[in-house]
Amino acid sequence: MSTASGNDTLAERISGAQGLNVISPTWFFVTDDKGNISSFASAAYVQQAHGAGLEVWGLIDNFTNQIDDKAFMSNTEARTNMITQLISAAKDCGMDGINLDFESIKEDEAIHYTQLVRELSIACRKNGLVFSVDDPVPTFSSHYNRRAQGQVADYVIMMGYDEHFSGSDTAGSNASLSFVETGIQDTLKEVPANKLISAMPFYTRLWIESYENGSLECQTLSMTDANAYAKDKQMEIYWDAASGQNVAELDTEENLQKMWLEDEQSLTEKLKLIDTYQLAGGAFWKLGFEDKSVWSLIAQHI
Repeated sequence: MSTASGNDTLAERISGAQGLNVISPTWFFVTDDKGNISSFASAAYVQQAHGAGLEVWGLIDNFTNQIDDKAFMSNTEARTNMITQLISAAKDCGMDGINLDFESIKEDEAIHYTQLVRELSIACRKNGLVFSVDDPVPTFSSHYNRRAQGQVADYVIMMGYDEHFSGSDTAGSNASLSFVETGIQDTLKEVPANKLISAMPFYTRLWIESYENGSLECQTLSMTDANAYAKDKQMEIYWDAASGQNVAELDTEENLQKMWLEDEQSLTEKLKLIDTYQLAGGAFWKLGFEDKSVWSLIAQHI
């Protein structure tokens, strides 16, 4: 959510969803290196979610505002300030858990981040809140102390996407099957399977490589928009066993356009990994980007 008005879209977002039992709205944002936060938390939203059979784990991030992560996380008073505000907001609106989505943690910040995780886990446990932590795949974040996370958090959520992203030098899949599986295997070296949740994308990227100057353009598309684009452009679609995905391709005089699609076939392969490795469950980013047809598939596996 980028505004509080996003709270009014819950019914629309969960319409047709099957197998969903937790929703994690992006409600909290660290605003400065003193640990102050802003909030979109809503008791009415929580009540509506509970009425639909959903738990609410409010998400807090560190990237909506430009802050000095090291200055904030290395300061005991700042960490305590953030945690106190967060727990108070959680109790006021009646939510069930807190999801920590701190990203781009540098190596020299990792020790302070781990301390924040430990302290927040204690506060959540004392107040009866489920505590979950979001991590990139270990390939991108080997300096994270996942072993400590696996000890103190209720769940560790591996974000199995952004294999190739807007800053990548070459076009490629956002979440190939081998990328996701390797991420799971590496995370399981430090985190128990019954605490690990595999997060999968409801989005892909359109890559456009210019033949004139070799420039590479990247656009992020929802599942629905990607399918519509492929249909409108009459792109050739073929199954790529290496990525475990259908690839849409269009070769023109000006450029080469490609998308590694997220669809029922690709999600089926990723969902199978939950059973293969006996994981705690699956998660998806983000609600509203999916094709509604995938929900019956998700309900079969989770």
